[in-house]
Amino acid sequence: VRCVQETGTWGSFIQMKSALSVLVACLAIASTVDALQKAPLKGAEDTKSFFAEIDKHHFGSSLISLVALHTAAGSPIDQIDVLLAQIRQELIDQQASDDEANRTNQANCETLLAQFDAERRYHAQERDNAQTRLTENTAALEQAEKDLSATITAIGVNERRLQEGQETRDSQRRDFLVRRDDYEQAIKAVDEATTLVQHLRSGSSFAQLKGRFQRVQAQMNDHMKNSKHSHLYTPIISSLTQLAAKADQEQVKRILSLLADLRSSLVGNKASEEATEETQAADWARLRADLEAEHEALLSRRQSLESAIQTFKRIIQESIEAIEYHTVEYEKANDNWNNEFEQCQVLSRQYILVTQARSRELDIISRLIEHFETKLKGLKEYMIE
Repeated sequence: VRCVQETGTWGSFIQMKSALSVLVACLAIASTVDALQKAPLKGAEDTKSFFAEIDKHHFGSSLISLVALHTAAGSPIDQIDVLLAQIRQELIDQQASDDEANRTNQANCETLLAQFDAERRYHAQERDNAQTRLTENTAALEQAEKDLSATITAIGVNERRLQEGQETRDSQRRDFLVRRDDYEQAIKAVDEATTLVQHLRSGSSFAQLKGRFQRVQAQMNDHMKNSKHSHLYTPIISSLTQLAAKADQEQVKRILSLLADLRSSLVGNKASEEATEETQAADWARLRADLEAEHEALLSRRQSLESAIQTFKRIIQESIEAIEYHTVEYEKANDNWNNEFEQCQVLSRQYILVTQARSRELDIISRLIEHFETKLKGLKEYMIE
C-alpha cells in the first residue's frame, strides 16, 4: 500500500502501465529494499556477502544504518541513491579541500624549511668565519707581541749605540782640542825660539834676550814632557843652554835648523790630527744619521705594532662574541627547522591517513551506489518489459 501511494515518484516511467504493472513494480521495490535488511531468496548470498563486507568498515556500517533508517521511513530507493550520491560528493569535495590545504601546507613547509635552513647555514658560516678570524688574529697577536718585544730591545740597543757613539765622539773631540792646543802652543814656542835665535844671529846680546830665552826654554821643557816628539826637543833645549854661555854662529845656524825641523814636524802632526778629527767627525756623522734613521724606523714600527696589537685584541674579542652569538642563533634556527620539519611530517602523515581513509570511504559508497543503481536498473527494465 505504501509503495502504491508513492507511485507519483515513479510516474515518469510507469504512467503507461496497468494497475497490475504498478503493483508488480511496488512489490519489486519492496523486495529490493527488504534485501538491505533481510536479503531476498534470489541472489541472497551475493547481496548478503556484499553488505557483510561493507558492514565491516565503520563508515560502511554507518551507511547501512542510514539506508536502513530511510528504508524504514519509507523513502523511495531513488531518493536513497541521491542521498548516497550527495554523501559521495561531499567526500569528494572534502578531499579536494584537503588536497588544496595539503598543497598550501607543503608550500608553507618548503618556504619555512628553506628559510630556517638558510638561517642555519648563514649562522654556521658566520660562526666558522668568526672562528677563522679568532684563530688567525690569535696567531697574529702572538707574533706581533714577539715582534714588539724584539723592537723594544732593538730600540734600546739603538739608543745605547747613539749615546755611546756620541760620548766617544765627544771624547775624541776633547782630546783633539787638547792636542791641537798643545801643537799650537808648541809651534808658538818654536816660533818664538826661532825669533830669539835670529836676533842673536843679527847681533843682539844674550843678556838682552835672557828673560825671553828662559821663558822659551821652560815652555819647551813642558812640551817635551807631554809630547811624543821629546827626541826633537832635547837637542834644541841643550843648544839653547849652550847659547846662553856662548853665541857661536855655527851653533846658531844649527839651532835654527833644528827649530825648523821641529816646527815642520809639529805642523805635520797637527795637520794629521786635524785630518783624523775630520775623518772621525764625518764617520760619526754618517753613523749617527744611520742610527737616527734606524731609531725613527724602530719607533714607527713599535707604534705600528702597538696599534696592530690593539686591533688584534679587538678582533679577537669581537670574534669570541660573534662565535657565541652565531652559535646561539644557529641552535635557534636548527630547533626551528627541526620543529617545523616534525610539524610538516605530522601534517603530511595526517593528510595521507585521512586521504587513505577517505579513499576507502569513497570506494565503499561508490560500490553501494553502484549496487543500488544496478538493482534499480534491473527493476526498471523489468517494469518496462
